Amino acid sequence: MGNNDDLQLFRDAHLLDDMTPKQVSILAAAIDVFAENGYANSSTKEIARRAGVAEGNIFSTFTNKRGLLHAIIDPVRESLFPRAMDELVKYKLATKYATLREFLDNIIRDRIDYLRNNQKVIKIFVAELFYDQSLRRQFVKKFPVAYWLQFDRQFIHLKHLGQLVNWNNREIGAVMSGIIGEVFFGYLFFGQPLSDKTVQNTINTLVDVLTPHEA
Repeated sequence: MGNNDDLQLFRDAHLLDDMTPKQVSILAAAIDVFAENGYANSSTKEIARRAGVAEGNIFSTFTNKRGLLHAIIDPVRESLFPRAMDELVKYKLATKYATLREFLDNIIRDRIDYLRNNQKVIKIFVAELFYDQSLRRQFVKKFPVAYWLQFDRQFIHLKHLGQLVNWNNREIGAVMSGIIGEVFFGYLFFGQPLSDKTVQNTINTLVDVLTPHEA
């Protein structure tokens, strides 16, 4: 059976309240198996074995393997991801930072902590984003408007302080997403370490790229 910590996101949002212990065990095992093998290479037989239940229990509750996948990714898209973004906006992006390094350090370390704590669920969800165009569209729509507004405000504020290059805000966001995303994907799919040194190197790289330099 999967580690119950893998379900903490679901537990915090009270999404397991109406599930039986057996159903929770199936969900935890599915997270384990999908994260290890990928959806296409996973079987309900293996999930049932890890959950310690008969395979029929999966079909009676989740219909099939696809239904079990959606029991994981649908709450992430509809509830868990928007909630995480709201918390980022409220607790991190609402602060005015004095330096670019302070801003990047706070945002990146916060998101890396979230990634570490929810690695398997995020890996499953991101893998599906690659293959499901409809899911990608729905995912983008779930970004709160306040998320984009607060990033814009942070960029404008840091530019006024002389801390940030005077590029278009979208270009700045794209650079940040590209460099941070490379670290995240390496950790999720290629077993690359997410050590403190890696985190610090990522912050240093972004500070170097995004700090204004005299011609």
